[in-house]
Amino acid sequence: MEYKKVYFRIRSRYQFNSGWTCERDAAGFREESRHLFQNAGWQLHPGRSSISDTVTKGLQELYLHPMNFSGVIQLDEIFGIQEFLKKADSFHCYSVDCYERYWELTDEEYRTQLERQREEIIRTILERCRTKRKNLYITGSFVMNVAQKFSVHRLCDKEGRKNLANRFVEELVEQLIREGRLVTAKNPNGPGIRTATDAELRALLQPAFEA
Repeated sequence: MEYKKVYFRIRSRYQFNSGWTCERDAAGFREESRHLFQNAGWQLHPGRSSISDTVTKGLQELYLHPMNFSGVIQLDEIFGIQEFLKKADSFHCYSVDCYERYWELTDEEYRTQLERQREEIIRTILERCRTKRKNLYITGSFVMNVAQKFSVHRLCDKEGRKNLANRFVEELVEQLIREGRLVTAKNPNGPGIRTATDAELRALLQPAFEA
C-alpha cells in the first residue's frame, strides 16, 4: 500500500483569509465537510476552539483546514475523495498536490533497513568528514545531513520524533572513532572530526603485520 502526504486545495464559497468573518459561514463549512467525510466512512475528530477538524480512516489522516485538507493518505483514495468533494456547496476542491512518500515500517523494520545500508552509510560518513590536511577538521553537526540521505517518512512516526536514522548514524560515527577510521580533536571552533589518512590507517594495521 502506497501512502503520500497529500494536499487537497480548497476554496470556500464564503470569505476566509486568516480566519472566518462570520461564525455562520464557519459552521456551514464545518458541517458540510464533516457530513461528506463521515458518509464516506471516515471517523471524525472534532477540532476545538480555532483548531480545524481531523478525520481518520485506518492509518490515514486528514486535517480539514478551510484552505487545505492535508495529511497522509493512500494514493488510491485520492480519486474517491475528489469525487465526493464535488458534492460540496460551501466549498470546492480546485487541485490536489502529492508530496513525500510514507512507509508502514515498525522501529525494528526500519532498523533492519538501515542495517542493510550500513556500508553505504559508512562510506558517506567517511567522505563527508574527509579533509585536505591532517590539521583540518569538520566542526559542527554533520550527523543530521548524513541521516537525512537515508531516512524515510513513516506512518507510525509522522513527525519524525524518534530520529532512528540520526541515532543509527551517531552509533556508526562512534564505532568509526573507536576503530581509528575517524579522528577527533579539540580546536578553537569546538570539537572537530575528520577521516583518518591512509598513513594513519596503515599505522593502525602495522602491529598486526609485525605480529
